[in-house]
Amino acid sequence: MKHMPMINRLLAAVMLLYGGYLMLFDGPYPLSIILTLAGLSQLATDVVFPAAEPYDERQEEIKMKSGHMSYALSILYVFVVLMLVQWQVVDDLMTALLCVLVIQVMTFPVMMFVYSRRN
Repeated sequence: MKHMPMINRLLAAVMLLYGGYLMLFDGPYPLSIILTLAGLSQLATDVVFPAAEPYDERQEEIKMKSGHMSYALSILYVFVVLMLVQWQVVDDLMTALLCVLVIQVMTFPVMMFVYSRRN
């Protein structure tokens, strides 16, 4: 299992490269955005908790707090995006859904980073 950190970084790099390739040549379609977000999320998680660091109660507490805060924030920004669609600030529903997806996927690693710096 000591090869897992290298495999995780390799998969993150592949997702970032392929997502970037698709974004450059096909445009920002959902598949390219999802691949790029997955790669960024994986790299952000590896930065916050390196694989060489042993798993302990501190990591569990940080992940739990991050998950709770991400969930609370997701309710808030889904409501905001729905209001923007209702008021016709955002015309395309697909754009609104992609915005929610981007924020949803990136909130957890950002909150992990914030809580890991506090502890």
